[in-house]
Amino acid sequence: MHFVRTKDGSYTLKSDKYNECYHSSEGAIVETLYKHVYPAFEVAEKNGYFGGEIKILDICFGLGYNTFLSVLNRPENVKLHIFSPEMDAALVKSLKNFVYPEEFKKISHIIKSVSENFYYEDEFVKIEIFAGDARKYLEKLKNVDIVYQDAFSPKVNRELWSMEYFGEIKKILNKKGVLTTYSVATPVRCALYKLGFNLYTHPYDNIRKGTIASMSSLDFPEIDFEEKLKRTKCRVIKDKE
Repeated sequence: MHFVRTKDGSYTLKSDKYNECYHSSEGAIVETLYKHVYPAFEVAEKNGYFGGEIKILDICFGLGYNTFLSVLNRPENVKLHIFSPEMDAALVKSLKNFVYPEEFKKISHIIKSVSENFYYEDEFVKIEIFAGDARKYLEKLKNVDIVYQDAFSPKVNRELWSMEYFGEIKKILNKKGVLTTYSVATPVRCALYKLGFNLYTHPYDNIRKGTIASMSSLDFPEIDFEEKLKRTKCRVIKDKE
């Protein structure tokens, strides 16, 4: 692992195994907020979940930015129940010593608990980290409201971007749920499209576009995938090719 300072001043890491950083050069905070937390919470609010519990699946935990910034931006009177698989248990254990942005000091006790116990719970936040295979972990979940699809890219981690994988996600995501991802790859969008998801992108101008997917209609810029298919083949990633 190598420390990398991003444009917004936050630090990420580069994985030697995958030869990729955990976040883009745009910034760990900016990418997390604008590609995941903000759009997902906007959908949750419109679905009437504020005042209750929101179940979030964070694929994969990594440095924890998605989870921790969800906690820092938790709407008042909302309980967050966050599930997150992570293959690298040693990475999770090291996070209590990671150099997070200044605002993360507010939740230093949560970071410490997650790092040491892979678990945290209080009145409004419950975090469960599963050290192991994300695909096996999905079998234990149901009725998820938000999926942060934030695994390493399809070219190095195809098992978490395949048609079969997204089929498993569809089974556990509730009908009003939303999936957010940084990926704009045609095979990723094609898999989601074939599974019946409506496809959207982010309305924000300060960051490169990603993909937002839901079985329901959303108030985001819509991706006309039918038009896309007139110009290109709808290729998907398969578990066995």
